[in-house]
Amino acid sequence: MEKIPVIIDCDPGHDDMVALVLALGSPRLDVKAITNVAGNKVMEKVVRNTLNILNYCGAECIVAPGASRPIVRAYTRTDSEGCHGVSGLDGFDFPRDNPLKPSDRKAVEVMADVLRNSREKVVLIGTGPLTNLGLLIRTFPELCEEKVRCISLMGGTCHFILTRPFMEFNTYLDAEATKIVFESGLPITMYGYDVTYRTLFGQDFLDSLKALGNRTGLMMSCLLQEFWNMHNRVWIDLGGCPVHDACAVAGIIDPFVVTKSEMMYVEIPTEPGPLSGATICDYAHRSGKPENVKVVFEMDNDRFFRMILDSAGALA
Repeated sequence: MEKIPVIIDCDPGHDDMVALVLALGSPRLDVKAITNVAGNKVMEKVVRNTLNILNYCGAECIVAPGASRPIVRAYTRTDSEGCHGVSGLDGFDFPRDNPLKPSDRKAVEVMADVLRNSREKVVLIGTGPLTNLGLLIRTFPELCEEKVRCISLMGGTCHFILTRPFMEFNTYLDAEATKIVFESGLPITMYGYDVTYRTLFGQDFLDSLKALGNRTGLMMSCLLQEFWNMHNRVWIDLGGCPVHDACAVAGIIDPFVVTKSEMMYVEIPTEPGPLSGATICDYAHRSGKPENVKVVFEMDNDRFFRMILDSAGALA
Protein backbone atom coordinates (compact mmCIF):
# COMPACT_ATOMS: atom_id res chain seq x y z
CA MET A 1 0.00 0.00 0.00
CA GLU A 2 1.45 3.35 -1.05
CA LYS A 3 1.92 5.98 1.59
CA ILE A 4 -0.12 9.17 1.53
CA PRO A 5 2.10 12.26 1.07
CA VAL A 6 1.30 14.95 3.63
CA ILE A 7 2.54 18.34 4.77
CA ILE A 8 1.88 19.21 8.41
CA ASP A 9 1.55 22.89 9.28
CA CYS A 10 1.66 23.28 13.06
CA ASP A 11 2.45 25.37 16.14
CA PRO A 12 3.54 22.90 18.87
CA GLY A 13 1.77 22.81 21.46
CA HIS A 14 1.06 19.57 23.31
CA ASP A 15 -1.73 18.45 20.99
CA ASP A 16 0.45 19.27 17.96
CA MET A 17 3.06 17.00 19.53
CA VAL A 18 0.56 14.14 19.51
CA ALA A 19 -0.37 14.94 15.92
CA LEU A 20 3.29 14.81 14.88
CA VAL A 21 3.92 11.51 16.67
CA LEU A 22 0.78 10.02 15.13
CA ALA A 23 1.88 11.04 11.64
CA LEU A 24 5.58 10.23 11.90
CA GLY A 25 4.97 6.80 13.39
CA SER A 26 2.25 5.79 10.95
CA PRO A 27 3.08 3.39 8.09
CA ARG A 28 0.28 5.04 6.09
CA LEU A 29 1.76 8.54 5.87
CA ASP A 30 4.79 10.02 4.14
CA VAL A 31 5.48 13.30 5.93
CA LYS A 32 7.11 15.40 3.22
CA ALA A 33 7.58 18.54 5.32
CA ILE A 34 6.66 20.12 8.62
CA THR A 35 6.01 23.84 8.52
CA ASN A 36 5.57 26.13 11.48
CA VAL A 37 3.25 29.05 12.12
CA ALA A 38 3.13 31.42 15.07
CA GLY A 39 0.10 30.40 17.07
CA ASN A 40 0.29 28.80 20.50
CA LYS A 41 3.63 30.60 20.87
CA VAL A 42 5.96 32.81 18.84
CA MET A 43 7.87 31.35 15.89
CA GLU A 44 11.14 30.79 17.76
CA LYS A 45 9.41 28.62 20.34
CA VAL A 46 7.26 26.54 17.99
CA VAL A 47 10.27 25.79 15.76
CA ARG A 48 12.32 24.76 18.79
CA ASN A 49 9.49 22.57 20.05
CA THR A 50 9.12 20.89 16.66
CA LEU A 51 12.83 20.11 16.43
CA ASN A 52 12.88 18.81 20.01
CA ILE A 53 10.00 16.44 19.27
CA LEU A 54 11.66 15.10 16.13
CA ASN A 55 15.04 14.66 17.79
CA TYR A 56 13.69 12.89 20.85
CA CYS A 57 11.49 10.56 18.80
CA GLY A 58 14.32 9.69 16.42
CA ALA A 59 12.51 11.11 13.40
CA GLU A 60 13.81 13.29 10.59
CA CYS A 61 11.93 15.73 8.39
CA ILE A 62 12.47 19.16 6.92
CA VAL A 63 11.17 21.84 9.30
CA ALA A 64 10.45 25.20 7.69
CA PRO A 65 9.53 28.34 9.66
CA GLY A 66 6.60 30.26 8.25
CA ALA A 67 4.47 33.24 9.15
CA SER A 68 5.35 34.92 12.44
CA ARG A 69 2.10 36.91 12.47
CA PRO A 70 -1.36 36.80 10.89
CA ILE A 71 -1.82 38.11 7.34
CA VAL A 72 -3.57 41.33 8.41
CA ARG A 73 -3.70 41.46 12.19
CA ALA A 74 -1.02 41.77 14.82
CA TYR A 75 0.16 38.73 16.76
CA THR A 76 -1.00 39.39 20.31
CA ARG A 77 -0.57 36.04 22.05
CA THR A 78 1.28 36.24 25.39
CA ASP A 79 3.20 33.59 27.33
CA SER A 80 0.55 33.58 30.04
CA GLU A 81 -2.26 32.62 27.66
CA GLY A 82 -3.47 29.12 26.90
CA CYS A 83 -2.64 25.81 28.53
CA HIS A 84 0.74 24.97 26.99
CA GLY A 85 2.98 26.76 29.50
CA VAL A 86 5.66 29.35 28.87
CA SER A 87 7.67 27.19 26.45
CA GLY A 88 4.60 26.02 24.58
CA LEU A 89 5.55 22.48 25.51
CA ASP A 90 5.92 22.49 29.29
CA GLY A 91 6.16 19.21 31.18
CA PHE A 92 9.30 17.56 29.82
CA ASP A 93 13.02 18.38 29.84
CA PHE A 94 14.32 17.85 26.32
CA PRO A 95 18.08 17.48 25.78
CA ARG A 96 19.72 20.87 25.33
CA ASP A 97 21.98 19.69 22.51
CA ASN A 98 19.82 19.14 19.45
CA PRO A 99 21.63 18.52 16.15
CA LEU A 100 18.50 19.20 14.10
CA LYS A 101 18.17 22.64 12.52
CA PRO A 102 15.32 24.39 10.69
CA SER A 103 15.41 24.97 6.95
CA ASP A 104 16.72 28.27 5.60
CA ARG A 105 13.71 28.36 3.30
CA LYS A 106 10.31 29.66 4.31
CA ALA A 107 7.24 27.51 4.77
CA VAL A 108 5.31 28.58 1.67
CA GLU A 109 8.36 27.99 -0.55
CA VAL A 110 8.90 24.52 0.92
CA MET A 111 5.22 23.60 0.61
CA ALA A 112 5.12 24.74 -3.02
CA ASP A 113 8.23 22.68 -3.83
CA VAL A 114 6.70 19.58 -2.25
CA LEU A 115 3.56 20.05 -4.34
CA ARG A 116 5.52 20.58 -7.58
CA ASN A 117 7.74 17.55 -7.03
CA SER A 118 5.07 15.11 -5.90
CA ARG A 119 3.69 12.66 -8.43
CA GLU A 120 0.59 12.23 -6.30
CA LYS A 121 -1.70 14.82 -4.82
CA VAL A 122 -0.65 15.93 -1.34
CA VAL A 123 -2.75 16.27 1.81
CA LEU A 124 -2.29 19.51 3.74
CA ILE A 125 -2.82 19.07 7.48
CA GLY A 126 -3.28 22.26 9.46
CA THR A 127 -3.13 22.15 13.25
CA GLY A 128 -2.45 25.83 13.93
CA PRO A 129 -3.67 29.17 12.63
CA LEU A 130 -4.12 28.93 8.85
CA THR A 131 -1.74 31.75 7.88
CA ASN A 132 0.76 29.60 5.96
CA LEU A 133 -1.96 27.66 4.15
CA GLY A 134 -3.77 30.88 3.27
CA LEU A 135 -0.57 32.38 1.86
CA LEU A 136 0.15 29.19 -0.12
CA ILE A 137 -3.32 29.21 -1.67
CA ARG A 138 -3.18 32.94 -2.40
CA THR A 139 0.33 32.76 -3.93
CA PHE A 140 0.01 29.49 -5.88
CA PRO A 141 -3.71 28.97 -6.62
CA GLU A 142 -3.23 26.87 -9.76
CA LEU A 143 -0.60 24.66 -8.13
CA CYS A 144 -2.89 24.04 -5.16
CA GLU A 145 -5.82 23.22 -7.42
CA GLU A 146 -3.68 20.72 -9.31
CA LYS A 147 -1.71 19.11 -6.49
CA VAL A 148 -3.63 19.41 -3.21
CA ARG A 149 -5.74 16.34 -2.53
CA CYS A 150 -7.52 17.87 0.48
CA ILE A 151 -7.04 19.99 3.58
CA SER A 152 -7.56 18.35 6.97
CA LEU A 153 -7.59 20.93 9.73
CA MET A 154 -8.16 21.26 13.42
CA GLY A 155 -10.17 24.40 13.96
CA GLY A 156 -13.56 25.95 14.32
CA THR A 157 -16.74 24.81 15.99
CA CYS A 158 -20.43 24.58 15.10
CA HIS A 159 -22.09 24.19 18.47
CA PHE A 160 -19.48 23.85 21.19
CA ILE A 161 -18.91 27.00 23.26
CA LEU A 162 -15.88 27.21 25.55
CA THR A 163 -14.57 30.76 25.60
CA ARG A 164 -16.66 32.73 23.11
CA PRO A 165 -19.59 31.78 20.84
CA PHE A 166 -18.61 29.89 17.68
CA MET A 167 -14.93 30.59 18.32
CA GLU A 168 -11.86 28.39 18.29
CA PHE A 169 -8.29 29.65 18.56
CA ASN A 170 -6.86 28.52 15.21
CA THR A 171 -9.60 30.05 13.08
CA TYR A 172 -9.91 33.14 15.27
CA LEU A 173 -6.22 34.13 15.39
CA ASP A 174 -6.01 34.73 11.64
CA ALA A 175 -9.55 35.19 10.38
CA GLU A 176 -8.42 36.45 6.97
CA ALA A 177 -6.30 33.35 6.34
CA THR A 178 -9.15 31.12 7.51
CA LYS A 179 -11.47 32.83 5.04
CA ILE A 180 -9.00 32.28 2.19
CA VAL A 181 -8.73 28.58 2.99
CA PHE A 182 -12.46 28.00 3.44
CA GLU A 183 -13.27 29.83 0.19
CA SER A 184 -10.52 28.11 -1.82
CA GLY A 185 -12.74 25.45 -3.36
CA LEU A 186 -10.37 22.74 -2.15
CA PRO A 187 -11.85 19.76 -0.27
CA ILE A 188 -11.76 20.63 3.45
CA THR A 189 -12.45 18.50 6.50
CA MET A 190 -12.86 20.42 9.76
CA TYR A 191 -12.15 18.80 13.11
CA GLY A 192 -13.46 21.42 15.51
CA TYR A 193 -14.35 21.57 19.16
CA ASP A 194 -17.56 19.63 18.41
CA VAL A 195 -15.51 16.47 17.97
CA THR A 196 -12.23 17.19 19.78
CA TYR A 197 -13.94 17.69 23.12
CA ARG A 198 -15.53 14.27 22.67
CA THR A 199 -12.18 12.55 22.16
CA LEU A 200 -10.75 12.73 25.67
CA PHE A 201 -7.93 10.64 27.11
CA GLY A 202 -7.76 9.55 30.73
CA GLN A 203 -5.26 7.99 33.09
CA ASP A 204 -5.48 4.60 31.36
CA PHE A 205 -4.09 6.15 28.17
CA LEU A 206 -1.19 7.80 30.02
CA ASP A 207 -0.42 4.46 31.67
CA SER A 208 -0.46 2.76 28.27
CA LEU A 209 2.02 5.31 26.91
CA LYS A 210 4.40 4.62 29.79
CA ALA A 211 3.97 0.88 29.29
CA LEU A 212 5.32 1.17 25.74
CA GLY A 213 8.75 1.33 27.37
CA ASN A 214 10.31 3.65 24.81
CA ARG A 215 11.46 7.27 24.81
CA THR A 216 8.50 8.53 22.82
CA GLY A 217 5.96 6.96 25.15
CA LEU A 218 7.70 8.42 28.20
CA MET A 219 7.88 11.88 26.62
CA MET A 220 4.22 11.80 25.65
CA SER A 221 3.02 10.61 29.05
CA CYS A 222 4.90 13.41 30.82
CA LEU A 223 3.78 16.12 28.41
CA LEU A 224 0.16 15.02 28.33
CA GLN A 225 -0.04 14.77 32.12
CA GLU A 226 1.13 18.38 32.32
CA PHE A 227 -1.25 19.41 29.54
CA TRP A 228 -4.15 17.78 31.37
CA ASN A 229 -3.23 19.60 34.58
CA MET A 230 -2.92 22.95 32.81
CA HIS A 231 -6.13 22.40 30.87
CA ASN A 232 -8.05 21.80 34.08
CA ARG A 233 -6.60 24.97 35.61
CA VAL A 234 -7.25 27.19 32.60
CA TRP A 235 -10.60 25.79 31.43
CA ILE A 236 -12.75 23.19 33.16
CA ASP A 237 -12.32 19.65 34.48
CA LEU A 238 -13.97 17.39 31.92
CA GLY A 239 -12.83 14.14 33.52
CA GLY A 240 -10.38 13.73 30.67
CA CYS A 241 -8.31 15.83 28.29
CA PRO A 242 -8.53 16.47 24.53
CA VAL A 243 -5.70 16.15 22.01
CA HIS A 244 -7.39 18.39 19.45
CA ASP A 245 -4.81 18.46 16.66
CA ALA A 246 -4.28 14.71 16.45
CA CYS A 247 -7.83 14.31 15.17
CA ALA A 248 -6.93 15.99 11.87
CA VAL A 249 -4.14 13.45 11.32
CA ALA A 250 -6.14 10.40 12.39
CA GLY A 251 -8.82 10.94 9.76
CA ILE A 252 -6.23 10.85 6.99
CA ILE A 253 -4.59 7.67 8.27
CA ASP A 254 -7.91 5.87 8.74
CA PRO A 255 -11.10 7.50 7.41
CA PHE A 256 -13.16 4.94 9.33
CA VAL A 257 -12.12 6.55 12.62
CA VAL A 258 -14.69 9.24 11.75
CA THR A 259 -18.15 7.98 12.67
CA LYS A 260 -20.25 11.09 12.08
CA SER A 261 -19.66 14.01 9.71
CA GLU A 262 -21.70 16.29 7.50
CA MET A 263 -21.08 18.52 4.51
CA MET A 264 -22.25 22.09 5.00
CA TYR A 265 -21.56 25.68 4.11
CA VAL A 266 -19.23 27.39 6.58
CA GLU A 267 -18.76 31.15 6.49
CA ILE A 268 -15.85 33.05 8.06
CA PRO A 269 -16.64 36.66 9.03
CA THR A 270 -13.58 38.94 9.08
CA GLU A 271 -15.16 42.28 9.93
CA PRO A 272 -14.19 43.66 13.36
CA GLY A 273 -16.60 42.46 16.00
CA PRO A 274 -17.42 39.53 18.27
CA LEU A 275 -17.83 37.05 15.39
CA SER A 276 -14.61 37.86 13.54
CA GLY A 277 -12.86 34.55 12.85
CA ALA A 278 -15.87 32.47 13.82
CA THR A 279 -16.96 29.42 11.83
CA ILE A 280 -20.61 30.11 11.06
CA CYS A 281 -21.92 26.67 10.12
CA ASP A 282 -25.10 26.30 8.10
CA TYR A 283 -25.98 22.95 9.65
CA ALA A 284 -29.67 23.55 8.86
CA HIS A 285 -28.79 23.96 5.15
CA ARG A 286 -30.91 27.09 4.82
CA SER A 287 -28.44 29.54 3.29
CA GLY A 288 -28.71 28.13 -0.22
CA LYS A 289 -24.94 28.44 -0.54
CA PRO A 290 -22.79 25.55 -1.78
CA GLU A 291 -21.42 23.19 0.86
CA ASN A 292 -17.69 23.84 1.22
CA VAL A 293 -16.62 21.94 4.34
CA LYS A 294 -17.03 18.46 5.79
CA VAL A 295 -17.54 19.00 9.52
CA VAL A 296 -16.67 16.08 11.79
CA PHE A 297 -18.85 15.54 14.85
CA GLU A 298 -17.92 12.11 16.22
CA MET A 299 -14.98 9.70 16.13
CA ASP A 300 -14.31 6.15 17.33
CA ASN A 301 -12.35 6.99 20.47
CA ASP A 302 -10.95 3.51 21.07
CA ARG A 303 -9.71 3.31 17.49
CA PHE A 304 -8.28 6.84 17.71
CA PHE A 305 -6.22 6.29 20.84
CA ARG A 306 -5.08 2.86 19.64
CA MET A 307 -3.69 4.58 16.53
CA ILE A 308 -1.74 7.01 18.69
CA LEU A 309 -0.29 4.20 20.79
CA ASP A 310 0.70 2.26 17.66
CA SER A 311 2.50 5.27 16.20
CA ALA A 312 4.23 6.10 19.48
CA GLY A 313 5.40 2.52 19.77
CA ALA A 314 6.89 2.64 16.27
CA LEU A 315 9.24 5.52 17.15
CA ALA A 316 12.34 5.61 19.32
